[in-house]
Amino acid sequence: MKTRASIAILIILALLAVCPCLPARAGGAGTTAANFLKIPVAPLPSGMGEAYTAMAGPDSILYNPAGLGLLSYSAFSGAHNQYLDGIKQEYLAMAWRFPFGTVGAAFTTLSSGDIDAYDKDDMPIGKTSTGHRMVVFSCAQSWPRFKKDLGKLDPMLITPNWTRIKPVEDYRPKTYRLAAGASVKRISEKMDGESSSAYAFDAGLTLVLPHHFHAGVSALNFGASEKFVQEAYSLPSSMRFGLAKDFHTVNDIMVFVVASDLVKYSDSEYMAATGLEVDVLKMFQLRLGYKTQKDTGSRVSGGFGMNFDRLADKNSFMRGARMDYSYLDYGALGSTHRLGVQFIW
Repeated sequence: MKTRASIAILIILALLAVCPCLPARAGGAGTTAANFLKIPVAPLPSGMGEAYTAMAGPDSILYNPAGLGLLSYSAFSGAHNQYLDGIKQEYLAMAWRFPFGTVGAAFTTLSSGDIDAYDKDDMPIGKTSTGHRMVVFSCAQSWPRFKKDLGKLDPMLITPNWTRIKPVEDYRPKTYRLAAGASVKRISEKMDGESSSAYAFDAGLTLVLPHHFHAGVSALNFGASEKFVQEAYSLPSSMRFGLAKDFHTVNDIMVFVVASDLVKYSDSEYMAATGLEVDVLKMFQLRLGYKTQKDTGSRVSGGFGMNFDRLADKNSFMRGARMDYSYLDYGALGSTHRLGVQFIW
């Protein structure tokens, strides 16, 4: 077991080390289908610039399914994205923790609303619309496993903001955690009477080292192409490499989490993302993110969050509840707002 674990650790470290040397070939903008998959919807990651590959939470299902395997509790995440020009995006995710691993599911939909339609002579002919959906099922697990730790906070991990989940108090050797996860997703789109769908797959690894140091790697949206009329378009597959670390002040009055990702989409060049979260008294969170590439608008994003678990009944089934908000600016196109909630049990 130790030999296999050592090999796995070497593999993930090698991937993180060589990722800047990979060829940066790109198919070019407009060469892929289902580009709604690139629109950030969950407020917590988007407030941090989507630097979330090495993090662990229910929103990991969008960035690295291995992050689900590090959860010791079950969780729900939901969000609404008031996007540009009346476009709306909804998102729901669940993560159920079992002794054998974590099972996750997510659903996201983006709707354009009514759009004015014109014929070839630019005469109005009524309304049209577009719709985009994604359904995801995931499974993840981490090693080594300690059955007594189910439902308790793992001291190896970056400290979450929750206060109602007790940390593990038994002695654990300072070692590592290795998590692996995979997802299957169905992506479907409808545009002015034409529809198409495709299946895609995600896979990822997350390595946790002593002192709350996380490293993650994931491959997203690899699978079949979508076909509209006579043309087939590949999905916007991506490779993500991420690092994350937290820093605590005395008595955990403030906790700083710093995360950084390197992302390579199949139709664009490398992009780096960096995020910062500042937690105060495990109740209020402030977030800031920065991306090195963005088509339009500011490369800086921001947001905030608030925990309500201190206000909950100690005997309640729900052990944690929170609200999160993020703001992303798209310049002349306008600003976007994401509002979400999370629950844990």
